[in-house]
Amino acid sequence: MRHKVQRKSSQTSKKSDDGRSERGGSEAGSAYGGSTKGRDDDTKSRGGASNASLSKKYGVCEKVVIGKGATAVVKLAHKWDRSTERLYAVKEFRKRRKNETEKEYVKKLTSEFCISSTLHHHNIVETVDLVQDEQNHWCEVMEYCPGGDLYAAIKKGDMAAPEINSYFKQILAGVAYLHSMGVAHRDIKPENLLLDAKGHVKITDFGVSDVFRMCWEKTTHLSKGLCGSEPYIAPEQFEQKEYDARLVDVWACAVVFYCMHFQELPWRVAKPSDPSFGPYLQLYSQSSSPPPLSNLVPRECRNIIKRMLDPDPRTRATTEMILKDPWFETIKVIPALEGILPVPPATGLPPAALP
Repeated sequence: MRHKVQRKSSQTSKKSDDGRSERGGSEAGSAYGGSTKGRDDDTKSRGGASNASLSKKYGVCEKVVIGKGATAVVKLAHKWDRSTERLYAVKEFRKRRKNETEKEYVKKLTSEFCISSTLHHHNIVETVDLVQDEQNHWCEVMEYCPGGDLYAAIKKGDMAAPEINSYFKQILAGVAYLHSMGVAHRDIKPENLLLDAKGHVKITDFGVSDVFRMCWEKTTHLSKGLCGSEPYIAPEQFEQKEYDARLVDVWACAVVFYCMHFQELPWRVAKPSDPSFGPYLQLYSQSSSPPPLSNLVPRECRNIIKRMLDPDPRTRATTEMILKDPWFETIKVIPALEGILPVPPATGLPPAALP
């Protein structure tokens, strides 16, 4: 059964019982990044946000919306510095709802910024600032990625195997970095994977990301709440109250890999009732490459992809295992996509990153 790749809206995650960082739904503008340089320390206010106006710091925003979601729209800002033009993606958040207190509203806006602004990696979209525009709308300024998103590249349908593998390796490099920082994305999908001018893959949209370990902690906290986009959601999220969010990211990365190969989804939803996932679940332990993975090429990739799509999270491959897989290690980042930064040792987010 064929399942076309379509743009998917993210599920909404409910706040966890312990009040940790489980924020509601994926923000708009997943298909677009923003651009970044330095920050002006003298214009920062609480949470790292800037008290200077948007247009003064980052130029005038175009009226055309380049990305749109349930809680924000994304526009392109142009900033002329003498003879040089600099572009930024500006995510303009929704206004405060009538049933929200000012404190609740600001916390929702700053929670994503507090996480994303601490992340600095070649395969992560750089978050520059949180600032208000002239209409007092809160806006998040980001690195601009002119190559669009991976969804558009998949729909175009002309990616060769070396390009697919190169993208896959970069995605895993970014995810491994996130995990080393104690952050799980929880909404990995083609729409949240952007391409910069050089063809580098960059992960964006941390609206439902979760901090599973702070920098001073050794214990990994389990996540709660259903979030993400249905075809990419791991089965344990439907069945368990708590789950390891790192393994949710691993599952979604494998689904993205499948989509890049076949321009279609392996299943609509990872539930036993799904006509494609049900048979996969039954055959998983009986076959080295159960359908639909049996059509993946090269044959050497099937083992690690199967381990990434293990229905049992207790035995699912981790990012560390994937990076050491013999086939994965042979993947070359094609020349136009060179420049991946090495994954640093595990640290976790600093205290300043707490919402």
